[in-house]
Amino acid sequence: MLIKKACRRDLKQLLAWLYLEQQEREEGFFCNAPIIREALKTDELFCAVVGSEVLGFVIHTRKLVGSSIDILEVHPRYRGRGIGSSLAVDAVDRLLKQQAEFISVQCAPKSSASFWERLGFRATEEDSPSTWGRLVLHLSNSEAANLVEKFRRGSSNRLLD
Repeated sequence: MLIKKACRRDLKQLLAWLYLEQQEREEGFFCNAPIIREALKTDELFCAVVGSEVLGFVIHTRKLVGSSIDILEVHPRYRGRGIGSSLAVDAVDRLLKQQAEFISVQCAPKSSASFWERLGFRATEEDSPSTWGRLVLHLSNSEAANLVEKFRRGSSNRLLD
């Protein structure tokens, strides 16, 4: 598996499976198609691929202070194989290289909170739900560096998914 900056072909493929997921399961991130398209233009969209097949994607944003992982999704067929963890750690590593002071995620759906918590993201005392009522979790710069180092040392990716 390779994680790479997305291209138009990747975008077309991932939007197709997001559309099908929306139609078949009435869930997923197809509602965020405009955000995903914009992320391609701003070089903030990265995909996990095998050959030419997109297995999952992540969008992250570096802000004036801090950063965020905005969307992460793995194709339903490939979930539970460590792909989400690999995408998350890759995004964390990229944001650290951009000098992010911290990284935040808004947990949508709420069931995703346990995934992010296993990676070390935590709510802080001053946190309140986002504008949309989503749980917001954070990872400090030092915690992010520890996560990336642990992942590089070969800790089991499967334990994180």
